[in-house]
Amino acid sequence: MKIINHLIKIVFLTLSLSSCAPQKNIHGMMISNIDIENIVIGETKINYFIDKYGEPSFTGAFNNNVYYKHEITNELPASKKHFVERTILALELDNKGIIISKNILNLNDSNEIIPASGKTTTAGSDFTFLQQVFSNLRSGRFASEE
Repeated sequence: MKIINHLIKIVFLTLSLSSCAPQKNIHGMMISNIDIENIVIGETKINYFIDKYGEPSFTGAFNNNVYYKHEITNELPASKKHFVERTILALELDNKGIIISKNILNLNDSNEIIPASGKTTTAGSDFTFLQQVFSNLRSGRFASEE
């Protein structure tokens, strides 16, 4: 009986400690440095990268740019995401799908974005609980259909 109790305690302790370990997340496809160096501006086609690495992570909405993103993050339980590494291969294409420029971006190239403070008010967001209940009853949302 003591052995079973000790075994249960060991399993519980192991699960408790492992749940506090940082979680490593890898997003995107890492593009080989050899493939990046072998890009010949004005000759290499984007189809080579699509066939080898799949569709780009992002495509430009207003231009012919494509972006391949690879990033590694660590995240502790109940904490913010910590970016360990980020590499973005930005390629500009002409109308025929030929690469006309390339740029490699990393974490040092990122910009800190500060969200706007405050709230956007929406209609009905300032109703009390009772106002919402009576509003729903008055509109007939709870009327039976017989």
